[in-house]
Amino acid sequence: MHFVDRHREKIHQSPMSSRLLWACLLLVLLLVLTFGAALFLFASLHNTKKDISCSLQIQFSVFQNDMERYFDQLAVMGVNLSEDMGALVDRQLASREMTFDQLNDSPEVLNALEEEMIEPLCRSLRRTSCSGAFVLLDATVNTRMEGAGYSRAGLYVQKGGADIPTVPLLLYRGSADVGKAHSVMPHRKWRMEFQTDQFPDYDRWMTPSSTPLYQAYTLIERFSLPGTSEEVQLFLLPLRGRDGTMYGLCGFEISQSFFKQNFAQPTGFDHLICLLAPADSGLNASAALSSGTTGGYFHAPRDMPVLRSMGGSLTQLIGSDSAYAGISELCRLSENQSYRLAVCIPMTDYRRLIFSGNLQMLLIGLFILFFVVFCCMYFHQHILSPAFRQFEEDRRESRRRMDELQMERQQMQTELSRLADVCRNESVPDAFQTFLEGIPNLTKTERRIFDGYVAGLRSREIVEQLDIKDSTLRFHNKNIYEKLGVSSLKQLQQFAAILNSGGNSAPNSAPDESGPKKAR
Repeated sequence: MHFVDRHREKIHQSPMSSRLLWACLLLVLLLVLTFGAALFLFASLHNTKKDISCSLQIQFSVFQNDMERYFDQLAVMGVNLSEDMGALVDRQLASREMTFDQLNDSPEVLNALEEEMIEPLCRSLRRTSCSGAFVLLDATVNTRMEGAGYSRAGLYVQKGGADIPTVPLLLYRGSADVGKAHSVMPHRKWRMEFQTDQFPDYDRWMTPSSTPLYQAYTLIERFSLPGTSEEVQLFLLPLRGRDGTMYGLCGFEISQSFFKQNFAQPTGFDHLICLLAPADSGLNASAALSSGTTGGYFHAPRDMPVLRSMGGSLTQLIGSDSAYAGISELCRLSENQSYRLAVCIPMTDYRRLIFSGNLQMLLIGLFILFFVVFCCMYFHQHILSPAFRQFEEDRRESRRRMDELQMERQQMQTELSRLADVCRNESVPDAFQTFLEGIPNLTKTERRIFDGYVAGLRSREIVEQLDIKDSTLRFHNKNIYEKLGVSSLKQLQQFAAILNSGGNSAPNSAPDESGPKKAR
């Protein structure tokens, strides 16, 4: 059966087996790379909430830095304005040998002060990024008129448009004649004097204090300018004399329209809202200044939205008619004043971004699944199926060949039996006896060859089984014939058939190899 085993080994070592092995390795490598890419993509997209939080944190940091730089600049310009205006009042009072209290009922002096103040006030306004500037003197031109207790002299100048150096200026409060003389036309809601009853916490800000100017500035809450619908906040500083006397107040106006235009944030969000609100326990959106994106519409929260943590650094702002997701923190404006900053997006935008991130992950997963299924189907159709068909054909061919070999073996056995019968009927006792006596004289290699002949193997099969050359087999056959006293292979097979028939048994003893084990 050695020949059959060698035939099976050749089948297993066929080119189709190698091709199938390499194809399997290629498929495994492809699937490993695919799943590696999938894991990388999923790791990049797995946490959309974290990505939104990081983006909002960056937006908040930018907005916070903008506010800190802006109010630092306002503080510097405000201190200069307060010092300049205080010095002008001191000079006027000194030149007229008056006290500040004597300014009441002194329209000429007040008019002269406004005439002297308007140009430096306008210069300061043009150099400062704001919507308006003012100087309020704690005095009135007529203490006897109705409402004189709340009427105060001074100047209030506003920019008539965009924050550019050439924008025209408008006079909101002060002498119209003084304004016109300096090309500052009266505002459509112009009034001669301020109304302190409409000025937020006027008495509080007029309380004398020894706080240095660079620490005394404050940002008051948003309010509507009297007679207008414009929402503003005032950056306020005290106006003092050299002796510490409170002359009034001065500072800059920051309108909602100005804040919206100048602090719009570049962003990747569709609707970003930035809020500057008082430092209340919550977020007072009604008193806050707001801005949005550089090129988009935004709807700011109103009233007092409820702040609710969303995990991480995100906070949910829940209002009466809307909800937002963002970041809200307290920030220090000065040493004694803090404000709450907030950066947020509508909750509808937040949910849409979350849905979009999840959808991307789903689509990537479906694509990878489709790719894997396609690879498997292609592998099955173009590699596995042909391989299985080839294996089946090889198996059938092997079975057919084995059946042929079995039939040949049976035929050989039949022929050997016939030869044995013939030999029994022939009178060859002496030759057969010589044959038997010669068997123990065979070498190991010769005995293996002899056993092959006895087993009914052909010369070709013996060559393959012993892995020797044909010339080597012929050499050993010659020696075998001489030692056994036979003249041909046919006669050897006849005696072997008699031996196999059971009439006699071959001696098992054999001498050691006297020569090399294999002829070269």
